[in-house]
Amino acid sequence: METSLRFDSGNKHLKLFAKEKFCNDDNYVLTVSGSLDTRDGRVESRAYVRKKFFPSSVLSRVDMGLSYATTQDDVKYGVAGKKTFELDHDGLLTLDVKGGCMVGSKGFSRPDVAGSVELTKKIFNFVEDQDLKLRLGYDLCERGFYGQIRENNWTFNTNFRDKWDVKYDL
Repeated sequence: METSLRFDSGNKHLKLFAKEKFCNDDNYVLTVSGSLDTRDGRVESRAYVRKKFFPSSVLSRVDMGLSYATTQDDVKYGVAGKKTFELDHDGLLTLDVKGGCMVGSKGFSRPDVAGSVELTKKIFNFVEDQDLKLRLGYDLCERGFYGQIRENNWTFNTNFRDKWDVKYDL
């Protein structure tokens, strides 16, 4: 089980987060996650099932599935894809192209469309026993850049404008 403490610039509340993935040999994945807000005790949860497809092209993936979040009270269906291009011989510098679409079951909302392009650099043993991952991306829907710095347990995300969050893996 993955557990973490999370804090973001939007609601300024510390949350305790937990997530568990259950996989089978047919590439079906059930993911259950939840968070507890330490300020007011509010609980949010989400569950989603997806089928992963790995087309014959190298380093690509397509997911199809459905999700339910307690904050939205709607079952959503969707498809997402990712294509990774290795930019150096050791695979530590990559360019990822991601896209997807989610549609609600209640029918009155617009589809949630997502698309991004990311450049990721992994640096092993940046300092002794500490790895570092740097990511710079462009969100096609938000029309803006975002970034991530990840150390072994710490992650910092920002959109370089007004949003940021910090995560500490327990």
